[in-house]
Amino acid sequence: MKIAIPTNDKKGLEDTVAEHFGRAKNFLIYDTETKTSNIYPNPEAAGESQLPPDFLHSQGVDAIVVFSLGPMAYNKFKNYHIKMYKAIPGSVSENIKKLEKGNLGGLAKEDIF
Repeated sequence: MKIAIPTNDKKGLEDTVAEHFGRAKNFLIYDTETKTSNIYPNPEAAGESQLPPDFLHSQGVDAIVVFSLGPMAYNKFKNYHIKMYKAIPGSVSENIKKLEKGNLGGLAKEDIF
């Protein structure tokens, strides 16, 4: 499974989850099978026309871990069948561990605005 997490730095798994998905500088994509990760710039934050959900879909992402989403991003992920999980404060690696253990819940209605 490929998991995408928005970040603002390039500290890899020790980076913190960005509070705002659409304004994050980067996306870390972690592959649970190979235990590897790559960092990609957020195309929208870099001034490109591609939207983050479309970019992440093109990278083969199966799930995202975020604090919240706007309705357009939420609907795009839903249409792409990409699972959406609620992030916890802390590092990317802490969120990945919780997700792999089944300890992260999905986004609630109040997380979509």
